[in-house]
Amino acid sequence: MTNEVKKVVVVDAPPTVVFRALTDEKELVQWMPREAKMDARVGGRYEFKFYWEARKQESVAKGEILELVPGRKLSYTFSSMRGGSTPGTANSVVTWTLDELPSGKTMVTLVHSGIAEELAGDKDMGWGYFTTQLAVHCAKITVKL
Repeated sequence: MTNEVKKVVVVDAPPTVVFRALTDEKELVQWMPREAKMDARVGGRYEFKFYWEARKQESVAKGEILELVPGRKLSYTFSSMRGGSTPGTANSVVTWTLDELPSGKTMVTLVHSGIAEELAGDKDMGWGYFTTQLAVHCAKITVKL
């Protein structure tokens, strides 16, 4: 059985800033992975490398971009490996949807579908952390503009 994780956060930045944070390698490493490779186009590939200090554990997430609508939506397959050999999440899909709010802010909706039931709790906690980090990062960029 598979599960879905959904997170919604309001970011104090316009959709263009949020979208860049989701697709630009230099922006990504400011709030999510330690290292990022992103070929931001439909059919392009990405690879994110993480290091979890508390667990002394490395993991890699990679996949293919399924949908890319600048300033509005990003969807990609998601496959992760923990510690180089332990299977994590395979064949799931992450979708980021950006909705512009009248105040110049962005409502970000993340949906990670196709998660194995035993991994849903970890993904829920992880995406909660990363969506908060995205909001903090984008607000800092907006202040600098």
